[in-house]
Amino acid sequence: MASTMPASKKADPARRQRCVLLWLLLLAWPAAGWGGEFVVRELGTRLTDDGYLVDARIDYRFSERAIEALNNGVPLTLEVDLRLRRSDAWPWEPDIVGQRLFYRIRYHALASVYQVRDLQTGRRQNFVTRRAALEALGELDGLPLITPDRLRPDEVYELSLRASLSIEDLPLPLRPWAYLDPDWEHDSEWTRWTLQP
Repeated sequence: MASTMPASKKADPARRQRCVLLWLLLLAWPAAGWGGEFVVRELGTRLTDDGYLVDARIDYRFSERAIEALNNGVPLTLEVDLRLRRSDAWPWEPDIVGQRLFYRIRYHALASVYQVRDLQTGRRQNFVTRRAALEALGELDGLPLITPDRLRPDEVYELSLRASLSIEDLPLPLRPWAYLDPDWEHDSEWTRWTLQP
């Protein structure tokens, strides 16, 4: 028997899938808490024979969902944005220094250790506790910034630093959920330091 329902009233499969996805997201939403908290506790520079170096202390506090993923073998990649510009620079002026630094923490269940890796140098450190690993991850000492000859002594400069969890470096199946779930929002505020040669 032929259907007498008008074409405009027939169920659209794509619309049905969108409705089911929205329903699932709404069901999961109350279970989600707040994202983790990253705080830049200290930021400063020092002049050495090799130029200006940056020292920073970052307090990495992950959400329960991120900790659960970490403890189940999911590596978490941290991105540190470092920028140096003239303090009175126009918004369209390029940064004098613009660096994106990446660090990774991973739990190895067989060895029962947390591994922290500097992705710039490849240096690895192993820790028995997560707390010790996160403290080491947050200690940035002697990051090369700039040589004095690139700075003018009559100018004042502003160094800015921010830390965040890189969603793009999560395993592919986890990324869509991480973009939608507030438990994966891990970003610090920009912290600034004045540098005057």
